[in-house]
Amino acid sequence: MMKRFNGIDTIRGFSMWLMIAGHLMDWWIKQEFYWHRLHCYAILEPIGSAAFLFVSGISAALAYKTSLSRIEATDKSNLTRARNEYLLRAFFILVIAFLYNFLIGLFYEGTRSLWSWYVLQTIGFCLIFAWPLLKTSIYIRLILGFFILIISPLLFGFLKLYEGQANFYGYSFYFLYHPEDQYTILSFFSIFLIGTVIGDILFNLNAINNQNERKVKFKNNFIIPTIGIGGFLIIFGVLFMFPNFLIMRSLSSFIYALGINLVSLSILITIQEFQLITTRKSYKFLYYYSYYSFTIYLAHNLLFFLFSDLFNVYTIWITIVIVTTLLGVLLNFTYKKIGKNASLKAVIGIISYELAKRIAIKSQYKFEKAKEIKVS
Repeated sequence: MMKRFNGIDTIRGFSMWLMIAGHLMDWWIKQEFYWHRLHCYAILEPIGSAAFLFVSGISAALAYKTSLSRIEATDKSNLTRARNEYLLRAFFILVIAFLYNFLIGLFYEGTRSLWSWYVLQTIGFCLIFAWPLLKTSIYIRLILGFFILIISPLLFGFLKLYEGQANFYGYSFYFLYHPEDQYTILSFFSIFLIGTVIGDILFNLNAINNQNERKVKFKNNFIIPTIGIGGFLIIFGVLFMFPNFLIMRSLSSFIYALGINLVSLSILITIQEFQLITTRKSYKFLYYYSYYSFTIYLAHNLLFFLFSDLFNVYTIWITIVIVTTLLGVLLNFTYKKIGKNASLKAVIGIISYELAKRIAIKSQYKFEKAKEIKVS
């Protein structure tokens, strides 16, 4: 049984909390205090948005490797089942994403939102684009990830000149960067891809059962490198074209956020692996936000209608703390009473697993029948 890394859930849960807090501030703060919203977004939003795609890449790699090892242990002739399960998960996420885009367009933004890089659409396409790369070495993915991260803002600057024009460049800008303040595919795919590298490393380390060897390997092969590289990325992100790391979607902000997330994950895994403090209960609040992340993402939009243009700089934070705490209590209750049935992410995983298994059984049956016919 592979050990679960609580740090992944903590970072994903925290990014979900930041997303909800940011949206509540955007929806409920008075217009005259909107400057406060801009300051908070500049500091926290790049970290939270990058964190979600980063840990999604880690989880995708871990899930794929786990599925692959499980299938190899039972039936080495049916490795395509791992691929089917992975791609089915991406397909279902995209179906939900396009439905979400349609509803946003119906009630808010119009037909242009039918193709919008909100987080579900981005994750769905990241899963598909990453699939052929999961079999490559971590060094290829790492180089490609940073290459795309550097190229994306340059391409954005060029295509921005053609925004709204009915030509190839205008359409390219729309498909790659609409809306430009959301999870646009190129930059966030690079973060996702780098996350798969971390996922591969963690999967291999997690297979070590000897505790002494495990601690040494984690220290030398993960903790020290990630803290060192993450620290360098933080410093570089801050200093490179300072103070651009506070400008959302800039190259500096992505590098800075990636460094923050690498160091944070390394610290959290160090705490767990070396049992520095008791973490079982401290993880629970953010674990619920992580476990129900897709469900929360869709359902929290209903809070838009609760208040509007009502709070000042101080009361907005009091309200955010109260609302998100109550939501955490509700998620705790849901987890105990309903469990995975209320988790859209878990349901998608179960359906994908079952469909992939049925496809594999059906394919095997057809293969056996064809073999019998050929022999006869």
